[in-house]
Amino acid sequence: MLIRYHIFYYAVSCLLVVIGVYYHELSFLFLFGFMFYLYKRFGIRYVIVAILLSIIVVIPRDGIQELPHSITGQVIKTSDKYCYVRFHEGVMKLYHEEDIRYGDTVQFTFKILDMSENTNDNAFNEKLYLYSQKIFYKGKLKQLSVKNSTYSLYQWIEDHLSSEKDVSNYQRLFLLGERTEDIQNEYQQLSQLSLIHLFALSGMHVHILYMMLKKGLGICVHQKYAKWLAYVFIGIYVFSIPINISLYRAFFVMVLYEIMKKWLNQLDVLSLLVIVSLLYNPYIIYNISFIFSYFIYFIVLVTKHIKSSALMIYLSGLPIILTLNYQIPLVAFVVGNILTPFIEAFYCFCCLSIIIPVFLLPLSLCIQWLQSIMIFVERINQFIVFSKPSFSFIIMYYILYFMILYRIEQHKSIQINISIMIALLVTFSFYSQYKLYAEVTMIDVGQGDCTLIRLPMNQGNILIDTGGNKDYDLATQTIIPYLKSIGIQKLDYVYISHSDFDHCGALESLIEHFHVDQVIDRYEEERIIGCMKVKMFKSNKIYFDNNDQSLIMLVELFENRILFTGDASSQVEEDLRKQYRNLNVDILKISHHGSKTATSASLLQMIQPDIAMIGVRKNNMYHHPSSEVIERLKRKQITILRTDEDGMFHIRFYGKSRYILK
Repeated sequence: MLIRYHIFYYAVSCLLVVIGVYYHELSFLFLFGFMFYLYKRFGIRYVIVAILLSIIVVIPRDGIQELPHSITGQVIKTSDKYCYVRFHEGVMKLYHEEDIRYGDTVQFTFKILDMSENTNDNAFNEKLYLYSQKIFYKGKLKQLSVKNSTYSLYQWIEDHLSSEKDVSNYQRLFLLGERTEDIQNEYQQLSQLSLIHLFALSGMHVHILYMMLKKGLGICVHQKYAKWLAYVFIGIYVFSIPINISLYRAFFVMVLYEIMKKWLNQLDVLSLLVIVSLLYNPYIIYNISFIFSYFIYFIVLVTKHIKSSALMIYLSGLPIILTLNYQIPLVAFVVGNILTPFIEAFYCFCCLSIIIPVFLLPLSLCIQWLQSIMIFVERINQFIVFSKPSFSFIIMYYILYFMILYRIEQHKSIQINISIMIALLVTFSFYSQYKLYAEVTMIDVGQGDCTLIRLPMNQGNILIDTGGNKDYDLATQTIIPYLKSIGIQKLDYVYISHSDFDHCGALESLIEHFHVDQVIDRYEEERIIGCMKVKMFKSNKIYFDNNDQSLIMLVELFENRILFTGDASSQVEEDLRKQYRNLNVDILKISHHGSKTATSASLLQMIQPDIAMIGVRKNNMYHHPSSEVIERLKRKQITILRTDEDGMFHIRFYGKSRYILK
């Protein structure tokens, strides 16, 4: 039979095609091998069905269309600064400052905005994130009028939330799947500890809700009817709150399996949902909720007869955890298993407290206990920092993982396979930290400077300036995630050229949230760090302008000389030129983001750089870099690297040789 117990194989072929088209071409190699396996095991008919389904999945469908000046649509998600609005042509992420509620029908005019793509390696990609939710438009509100407000189960739950902010924040998280700004730090902490799956609405919560409803309704009606009434109430709930992939998966698997269990097993139902999801939106492979929810449930199904299923489920998620956080918390597995029964009770109190206020007291106590537990866990926890895993590492890991699963089911020894998996993780960790090359990386921090110097074989990691942004925490949102994504566990030195916010604004947060051995913000003649030497130039003059007080640093690395000038003006450059007449450099960090007040022709004539680095925001209000400075650099045939056009860029050194990577 082409369907029964075989939908899984069609889902795998569809996934491999989508991954190959939208993520990594290496997937096609596995697709060919998988098709050959299908042919050998089941015959040509199964291969034809798999190929046809795979083609249908990747056929281009509705995408970006030209939008009218005014749009009428329904609000399907709200946040403090933006909302999602569904209308005829699709869904828009709309930034606004109005009082808009979930479910409102609104008419609005807007200014279309470009979806930002990550300009730093391994950074959050807003465009792919929105595409994964089938959101192809982003805009800023001009005018808005609310045409209709619908009162639904969502509003009823919202109206019955506790008046205590601490309690209502958790009720909102557990019942509506929404997190407020007040709970953001705790949510981030849970994410770092890889425990967020316990707090995000998922199959566990749907199962608990189902059991509560079934038992409650069973008091009034026969169990058979109670079961179906429970399904109906859960369906109303699931479709009344903002879209949640994990909830949809749990609900549809539960209901479809109940309806079709004579013909399909649970794996077939899950596979069918995967195919439907890919048909609806191939970009869903970039949605972490889709990956985590569907894949982990798949592992739950294939390990349910194994004694060590909890450990195997945890191990199955390691590459996903590394892709998200770049590190593994050592206590996650133990704490997760201890907290699971507690979270189940916690969720029950959340549900009951909406209907029966007396349950607010035990819920409040649970929140206090939870916060105490998280403080304790944070104190005792240690992380192993790896880096962002490559596609090849993920493939090797899962080949080993499924070999272990197979051998467990065959009651064979897994010692060799476990040893190889441990060796793979150790090698990955070692490779992340011990590179054979040195690298200078200018991180895109907008209108500011932030340069990372990474020495070979973990001899040292040095940051020169941190940048600064008053709208968000640059350290926790940009710098630290990047450092962890390339396997850096600590910074040996942070040099601060001067006290302007765009050079040191992120320093305080960086020190608070990351291991920094030493901060250097004053003149010192020379310092040797591994294979690198840092010299500072001291002028004979006293400068009163803050920019002119910038530390001027010469970094010598593998016979390459890199000059960092902070925001020093042409006056300082002229004094430097007179004081050090024979100064030659290979790479120049352009002063003051390319302002016309610096980078004089006389300085360029003296130092003769091959490469110029400029840290600057795209379309900045200062119009940096100056066209005059760019012209000077071009006349000297100097290679120009700038973060507003190139994003993050790297200069990699293998001995005397150097290579530019963008």
